[in-house]
Amino acid sequence: MGRLYGPNLTRWRGGVGAKFGDNDYVRALRHGVGADGRGLFLMPSVDYAQFTETDMGDLIAYLKMAPPVDRDVVPLSVGPVARTLFVLGKIKMSVDLIDHANTRPATVAPALTVDYGKYVAATCSGCHGANFTGGKIEIGPPDWPHAANLTPHPTSRLANWSEADFLKTIRTGFRPDGTELNPVMPRNFALMNDTELKALFMFFKSLPPLPTGTR
Repeated sequence: MGRLYGPNLTRWRGGVGAKFGDNDYVRALRHGVGADGRGLFLMPSVDYAQFTETDMGDLIAYLKMAPPVDRDVVPLSVGPVARTLFVLGKIKMSVDLIDHANTRPATVAPALTVDYGKYVAATCSGCHGANFTGGKIEIGPPDWPHAANLTPHPTSRLANWSEADFLKTIRTGFRPDGTELNPVMPRNFALMNDTELKALFMFFKSLPPLPTGTR
């Protein structure tokens, strides 16, 4: 695939934080565009494009106050596999997927509702697909496992989980049957609060039951 490093976002040597203003962060998060006007490679801006103004502001404020880290930027090195996937359209740039004229921030309020769960679930769509049926994760290396089907289809693990099962799995990294989630699944989702996770579960349960991988 190549050598891919996330940039240092802090305000220290090698970091971009000292150079970034609010508009730079918004451009990257809502539109997937860097300060140089070019699309950001593997930046999942599709997941963030509809953030509410409050969430976007909180995120930017956090990045500005993050403890400084002294780490130089490591040059991006894209290998032959990633280049091939990109040419075949298997790896897509967020800048090419976002409807830039309609990136109006959401106005949904935190609550135990399907609508709020749908808002939170935007951060899951990059791996699990726009309809959350899982399957091959096209943005990842070929050896990555398939993403789980999050709809209530009979072939989905989630179909038989209770809300308590779902919360425990996200919080601990272990499914109800004792098996561990693959490390590709971000463990920081465990930091979501109960309202976010319960609304997320409500949303997944409300989805049409579709077969795995039917993106």
